[in-house]
Amino acid sequence: MESNSRYRKLFEPGRIGSMELKNRIIEAAMGTSLEREDGFVDDRIKSFYVERAKGGVALVTMGVGAVDHPDGKVLPGQLGLSDDKFVPGLKELADAIHEHGAKVAIQLQRGGKLSTEDMARGCQPKSSSCSAIPVQEAMQDMASVEIPRMMAHYAQMPAKLETVELTVDEIRDIVNKFGEAARRAKNAGIDGVEIHAGHGYLLSEFLSGFCNKRTDEYGGNLENRARIVLEVIAAVRDKVGRDYPVWIRIDGKEFGIEGGITLSESKEFARMFAGAGVDAINVSGYGGIRGGFYDAPLCYPRGNLVSLATGIKKAVDIPVIAVGRIDAALGEKLLRQGKADFIAMARAVLADPEYAKKIAEGREDDIRPCIMCYHCVSQAFWGEPVFCSVNAAAGREAELKVEPTDNPKKVLVIGGGPAGMEAARVAALRGHQVTLCEKGRRLGGSLFFASVANADNEGFMNYLIRQMKKLSVETRLKTEVTQDLIDEVKPDAIVVATGGSIRIPEVPGSGRHNVVTGKDLRLFMSGNARKFDWWWKGGMFIASRILPFLLKVRLIRWFTKVWMPMGEKVAIVGGDIVACELAEFLVERKRKVTILEEGTDLAVEMSIGRRWSFMQHLRDAGVTMLRNVDFKEITPRGISIVDGEGKEQFVEANTIIIAGGMEPNTEVMDMLSGKAPQVINVGDCAALRLIHGSVEDGYRAALSI
Repeated sequence: MESNSRYRKLFEPGRIGSMELKNRIIEAAMGTSLEREDGFVDDRIKSFYVERAKGGVALVTMGVGAVDHPDGKVLPGQLGLSDDKFVPGLKELADAIHEHGAKVAIQLQRGGKLSTEDMARGCQPKSSSCSAIPVQEAMQDMASVEIPRMMAHYAQMPAKLETVELTVDEIRDIVNKFGEAARRAKNAGIDGVEIHAGHGYLLSEFLSGFCNKRTDEYGGNLENRARIVLEVIAAVRDKVGRDYPVWIRIDGKEFGIEGGITLSESKEFARMFAGAGVDAINVSGYGGIRGGFYDAPLCYPRGNLVSLATGIKKAVDIPVIAVGRIDAALGEKLLRQGKADFIAMARAVLADPEYAKKIAEGREDDIRPCIMCYHCVSQAFWGEPVFCSVNAAAGREAELKVEPTDNPKKVLVIGGGPAGMEAARVAALRGHQVTLCEKGRRLGGSLFFASVANADNEGFMNYLIRQMKKLSVETRLKTEVTQDLIDEVKPDAIVVATGGSIRIPEVPGSGRHNVVTGKDLRLFMSGNARKFDWWWKGGMFIASRILPFLLKVRLIRWFTKVWMPMGEKVAIVGGDIVACELAEFLVERKRKVTILEEGTDLAVEMSIGRRWSFMQHLRDAGVTMLRNVDFKEITPRGISIVDGEGKEQFVEANTIIIAGGMEPNTEVMDMLSGKAPQVINVGDCAALRLIHGSVEDGYRAALSI
């Protein structure tokens, strides 16, 4: 593989103990639940890891290997390490990864208070100390449809929702199981093991002063709290020898947890573990089930955990692995500055398994970026397998493989949103001749507006647009599909991806001058004036002349911070993901916002992991959120409602936005029925699919042609 000179350090060989790695990019361990529930390897999990090995990472780390399977599991699917019967399958998996030039490791883990699969079968989890299990905290901001979904998995949850303190004999038994698990990993040809002592799992619960309330030799001061981990390291070394690579993952800090692990404590722990014989320290973080979820381990601020890795690197003389939304550019910088020795990535290689390969070859524009939607991780709360919103093949690599067609066809794609562009991309990759028609003046469809409201979506939209050019997809903008066009193209297959229609609810007074609909906002962001007050007309005239020529999401985001046609107080009618992201968008532009939702749930389309943080952010920003609202009338000064308690209220607002909901639009599909041998309906025009559903629809449609 070629090496990109911009990333000289990133593609420099490195070592963890006796293990030589071809570059400094590690696939961080992820809990995927793609494994079989009985702990054995099957083709699904094998294909998942092999695809990432092929993509150029130096080391594939298999997540949360269960040292005491089936006890102590945190996911329905985890690879078993508790019996020699698991070794043949693990060896087959390791051999398959090795065929593609990558090394492979497996995490050694026991869940502790987070042993959700113990709870699912009616057992109280065992932990360092007895403590309450924060089920109510986890259920905050869950949608009404999600709670039954979660409870179905935990139908046999124990009556007493608290952990049981491990006895000393039980601790010693678990320590021995870590050692035996490492032995099995080595016998399976796995190149190294990572002891998981972070993320709120059992070993970290002993390290944390917040969790560990013991008064025996395993509690109290730092040395006592570290005792079980030191014993695990010794047990592992006893089983695998000094030359076998062994390292540890720890929390550099516990965010938002009073009495939790601090950086100064983690430095002391790191020194102890280095002295006990680990070959490297993988520095992550933890923030509780909800409280610090976006700080760690699933950090949202880019590089949020870097300072922790840097601090620990100053304390030890063994390699340090940094993690936490670190892209190639930041990773290269950290390596050059000596702040870390290796860079670990999880969601980046879930979204694009070829991330490392594309960076090495100078193909950064071809990288499919993560959009930070957190659907992947949130699957764990339902006990369901991981999926990726931007990579339809994630977790289904063998099933959804893109292969060249033996029968190239003419494919007409109608609509330039995420479903249409993904269908065009995959069809072109397979060798079909693709024409994409978009009636608007730019590509993106609903993804364009989603990117204005949420900047994390922009990179994915731009990636899809670039792929249209790179793959020579004939793209026709400002083109409506007519019979003449169909006669010209003579398509063998038509993919209809025209998007949904915005349904605007009837509210008395909605025709007033202070009311803006979701349709109006889309027109505004597309550079078109609609019904606005006279004093907005001058700005709208300028916008309508400038925006069509630029039509860049970042420019619109900047432009709306300078000026936008909204009063200081805004009431939003509707509480779906679009309305809630719009509320955040307006708050960032110094508006005081009230969300009015006639149902019980807000942003139900968001993943629960993201919604926890998002809703707290809105609350902190002073957004008023009212549910179970009946709308009486819009007036020039605001909107009259009846709240969930049956009390009439008046919400003052200079501007009322009726966000509206998306509904399918089958008009084009009905018109084109029978116009080609194959006509496929995808994305929001078929049903509410959002980004992840639209991408999967487009991907599958292209495979079916």
